[in-house]
Amino acid sequence: MERPYSGIATHYETPTGYSIIVPAKKHLPIIIIFSLWLFGWIQSIIFFAPTLENFYDTNGGLSFEVIFFIVWWILSTAAGLFVMKTLMWYLIGKEIITIDRDQISISRKNDMLFRHKIYDLQEAKRFHVEEEHFEFVFWNQGNSLGIFRNRGTIRFEYGFKTIKFANDMDQAEANHILERLRSSGYLTATNF
Repeated sequence: MERPYSGIATHYETPTGYSIIVPAKKHLPIIIIFSLWLFGWIQSIIFFAPTLENFYDTNGGLSFEVIFFIVWWILSTAAGLFVMKTLMWYLIGKEIITIDRDQISISRKNDMLFRHKIYDLQEAKRFHVEEEHFEFVFWNQGNSLGIFRNRGTIRFEYGFKTIKFANDMDQAEANHILERLRSSGYLTATNF
């Protein structure tokens, strides 16, 4: 007999509000592909680094090979940093949501370049659950990288924008969390 699913999030009430911690889901194909890419990238840097000794050609200017290497190095370094950021998120990332009587705060631990966001709870309307399944596509119809878009299961409207959080959470767990927030008084009827 299967055990009931206990969820991925840790949620609890604190003296100042309600906290929800959602660990990043481990998408194994992405972790494997990006790890292999990162290994190859590091090997290529090690292999091509000695060519910098011949930085200038015999006329004292930059050779075509060196210019090509510099451009390649800049682009591959940007890609390498992006891959490291993504791997770090999928391996040890956590989404931290804190709700008090006045605001909702969304931050990500171990996700470089993510800006901490705070929203006025009185302006947050229509909290609901909408599960969006993960698809392993590199480019989707919305002209964005499909494997990196926010698939937050819990959503609310903030002005003319839909805010999403609790990435990759099951719909039943998200409904349970919203019900706990409603019963504890952090979310009121005006938020739904």
